[in-house]
Amino acid sequence: MQRTSQFTDINGPVHYVDYGGAGRSIVMLHGLGGSHLNWDRIGGHLARDHRAFALDLRGFGLTPLEGHTASMEDQVELVATFIREEAGGTAIVFGNSMGGTIAMLLAAEHPDLVESLVLFGPGLPPQSQKAFTKQNLMFLGLPLLPAIGEAAMQRYFDSTPPEERIEFMMSKMTADPFRIDDYTRESLIEMLRLRDDMEWSARAYCQALRSITSVLLRRAAFRKTIHKISAPTLIIHGMLDDTVPIESGEWLSRERPDWKFAPLMDCGHVPQLELPKRSIKIFRAWTGQASAAV
Repeated sequence: MQRTSQFTDINGPVHYVDYGGAGRSIVMLHGLGGSHLNWDRIGGHLARDHRAFALDLRGFGLTPLEGHTASMEDQVELVATFIREEAGGTAIVFGNSMGGTIAMLLAAEHPDLVESLVLFGPGLPPQSQKAFTKQNLMFLGLPLLPAIGEAAMQRYFDSTPPEERIEFMMSKMTADPFRIDDYTRESLIEMLRLRDDMEWSARAYCQALRSITSVLLRRAAFRKTIHKISAPTLIIHGMLDDTVPIESGEWLSRERPDWKFAPLMDCGHVPQLELPKRSIKIFRAWTGQASAAV
């Protein structure tokens, strides 16, 4: 597999991984606190018949804030510029969690850049009390508080070893943590080690969380956004997702019954990491059906 780590200049350094390949471009967007590594288990497979890229969003992975913010508005414009300048001007956009929300905002605001959307447990307005667990309130509630949130996240980063943080996140984000192979775990741990030396890490996390919360809580405006999207869309959603419960995915599928909804019975919040082969199979089947319908 050809896999190269690169930086481009989009009003500052932006890191991405190019998995190589040829054909229509795929640009993959990770979730809150994630990085390009969240796509490593499917990137090489996608490059067999597409040109595949995984982006580090502003303030995440190896991309610094560099005088910008990690807001949804800034992230959308970052991705739009990347597609224009690096991905050939149009792309199939994959998004997980926060990356899924960014993908939807991008498709609504820049329809000319988005050929289709593939959403993996996208960030959506809460539809049930399941979203308000103690763990979710710790990582998605406390950081919303100005100043207090940054300090709390920085204390957590400073006091908790990367290995422990990854084990906790795997237990929270997956239905079965043992599905995540050792290589992927070690890569994620090493990324946290690198980010522990980045002074903007906690700030970017809190900025992004406050921004996506603002987007999702303006329910009427967000509903208008999803109805503006013209791109064909596939939703892959784990039925055991504790972060964005399946009720939210079901709500989205009711709002857009023309979109393909593919619930995964035994999966959590990161289908592309937990069930990569099944995720690829669903995507390829949907792509074939979409092509046949044209």
